[in-house]
Amino acid sequence: MGKVIQSSNAPETSAEQTSDKESTEESETEERLLTVCCRSGKLGAACYTLQTGELQILEEIVDRPPEHQIFVSLFNQVDPVQLILDGKSQGTFVSAVKGVVLANDTNESTKCKLMFISSKEYNFEACKRRIQSLTLPHEPPNCSDEERMVFLRTVIDFAQTQTVHALGALLRYLDLNWSNLIMDLHGKPQFMSLTRISLADIVAMDEDTYRGLQVFSSLSHPSGFKKGVQGSNKEGLSLYQLFSKCSSKVGHRRMRILLRHPTKDLETLKRRQDVVAYFMRPQSDSIMRNICASLRFIRNVNGILAKIKALSAKSYQWKSLYNTLYNVVLICELCENAGQNVEYLDRLASYDTTKLYEMALYMNRIIDFDLTKSEGKFTVKAGVDHDLDLKKQTMASLHGLMSETARVELERLPPFIEECAMLYMPHLGYLLGVKAWADNLTMEQKELPNMKFMFQNNDYIHYKSKGCEELDMMIGDTYPEIVAHETRIMMRLTSTILENLHTLAAAIDICAELDCLITISKVCKEYSFVKPTLTRDKVISIVQGKHPLHITTMDNFVPNDVKSSQEAGLVKILTGPNSSGKSVYMKQIGLIVYLAHIGSFVPAESATIGIVEHIYSRIQSTECIAAHMSAFLIDLRQMALAVRESSSNSLIIVDEFGKGTGETDGLALLAACLNTLLFRGVTCPHVLLSTHFLNVHDYIVDTPVVRFMRFEYMMQDSEPVFLFRVVEGSSESSFAHQVAESSGVHTHIVNRARELLEAITNNALPPPDKKIISKLRNVTEIIKNTLLTEDI
Repeated sequence: MGKVIQSSNAPETSAEQTSDKESTEESETEERLLTVCCRSGKLGAACYTLQTGELQILEEIVDRPPEHQIFVSLFNQVDPVQLILDGKSQGTFVSAVKGVVLANDTNESTKCKLMFISSKEYNFEACKRRIQSLTLPHEPPNCSDEERMVFLRTVIDFAQTQTVHALGALLRYLDLNWSNLIMDLHGKPQFMSLTRISLADIVAMDEDTYRGLQVFSSLSHPSGFKKGVQGSNKEGLSLYQLFSKCSSKVGHRRMRILLRHPTKDLETLKRRQDVVAYFMRPQSDSIMRNICASLRFIRNVNGILAKIKALSAKSYQWKSLYNTLYNVVLICELCENAGQNVEYLDRLASYDTTKLYEMALYMNRIIDFDLTKSEGKFTVKAGVDHDLDLKKQTMASLHGLMSETARVELERLPPFIEECAMLYMPHLGYLLGVKAWADNLTMEQKELPNMKFMFQNNDYIHYKSKGCEELDMMIGDTYPEIVAHETRIMMRLTSTILENLHTLAAAIDICAELDCLITISKVCKEYSFVKPTLTRDKVISIVQGKHPLHITTMDNFVPNDVKSSQEAGLVKILTGPNSSGKSVYMKQIGLIVYLAHIGSFVPAESATIGIVEHIYSRIQSTECIAAHMSAFLIDLRQMALAVRESSSNSLIIVDEFGKGTGETDGLALLAACLNTLLFRGVTCPHVLLSTHFLNVHDYIVDTPVVRFMRFEYMMQDSEPVFLFRVVEGSSESSFAHQVAESSGVHTHIVNRARELLEAITNNALPPPDKKIISKLRNVTEIIKNTLLTEDI
């Protein structure tokens, strides 16, 4: 009795389907290309994300040389892997770019490549023509060239020359280098969205200030193998680490942008404060939990739709898109009960989700997510398309029909053939597979009666029999027809989603910011932060302020007040013993002002914060080999930037400036910088300065704008005990010797230092050190004895 082997259809057992692993996470990395154009003091830029197809343009803005602070802020906010510059860029701008890229390569895990393009090939007219051929998903369908140009002018201001030049250059660069960027010879760049970036409202902060205040604190991976690899860095103790508890990935990415973009727009800050205040209320716990549960499923749909459009989407990506649609609608509905008194939530509640609901409904009715997951391809539910259902019924009955056909063919085959298999192969149809009955068969021996030889694969010889021809006639290419039919349905569904992509992307953007504000409210509630009063008056008044990072690591933090205004003094000069808390005090004021400018509450009993335009600091002095600068040169650069770029509404924090050189030179530099600021009179910025030059008041102008502050201490057993409390007045000593002894420096070394200090003070020679004199005498005797021995 012969054996019949029923073979499954080849597409159903493909390696691609069996190896398709379920995944619910999307790629962590997003690689961005940034093109910048700076001419005549105006900056324009364009950014493209390779994984998601998102296109962003910077509204043209004035960027002052030589620091180009706006470019630095943009670079750190975008964090590109490749920076593209025009060959005719200004010298000062190129120097600023190189400085940022070199510093980025030294301190961060992301390595940014710097590319220069020919200004001749990327001239303005060529860039403009390339923009005019840009295709966007949300543009009106079937519009004429003139209508399309009108649409483009609504999203791109062609009067902004530098922005147009940057965008056109980026598009042309992508066209020419796409295959090298993503290793795809036949693909082309897709543009899923176009959004604008505005930095007109940003509070200027240089990278040294971000690091000095510990807004960000990136730590390299301890392994030498992983150090420097993108994504391997870990966030240390910082504000970003404190606030990095968002529910969604889009929220986590948005949090970094929010922290990189402190704003001076009072209306925006008050809207954010209202949201934070609402979710800090105990009555809002229930709705906050429900919103956070939905936020977990929100994804960046641009990347998913780019895969779907390219017919390369996995099953989990379809599921992620559906979950995103469903939960965006759900979040908007949840906000309906909360948006009566909160403008931000009311905006979400009133958002038109009709189209989003329809898209989610279409997907739920059309896609069979369970079969899509198990079969590894887009699968349509039964009842959606009558013709498709008939094809699937035919396919379902094919198993028994192929088995019956194999039995009939086995009876027709010669007796020496013991088994056969019926299988289907695309383009060849149904074939009968017969196991080779002997080794090294010739072509003549392979010929069987009423069978057409097709090919041999390993031990099986494949034939086209009468039964196979009948199956081809009756059923045909059923499986490819089913796949093609489902693909057509998928393309129609995709086109419907793409038509409403702009609406979905806007809703996701609002949800991402909501996720950030909810996270901020959780932190504010946990550590009892209070709502600051924001004003346009020139004042910083903080009652019982605390350092927002120190209170997370200790319970007994000593709070302090500060008031900076025209009446209370704009310049605070802090003196006090070493380790008495001067640096922490100044950093806490800088962080409280910074937190107020991102819309957060602050760690204090009460606070009134006047909107500032800049926050500059001279705090951290980390040597940078790539920048070829010593610690003192970095100090000078930071101080020069603060003095030159600061305005009346600026905050300057200076910690121990002048300590990297001679005492006289350092004091002279400090006094000169202070006088430069004091000579501005009523336009003098807020200044917090700590110093150990206790006689600095002798070298600065006498003005009521200056206030001297000191940190209290008490003496116990001839040792200072620091109280970490700020009071008015000047300190008389830095207690360096006592601090050195308490830090582990040997007692006899400290005593010798006291003797030397007393001698210098009295303009006399210090007393001899008996141990050193004794050692010198012994060495002298040894040398004399050696010389006498050699003479003899």
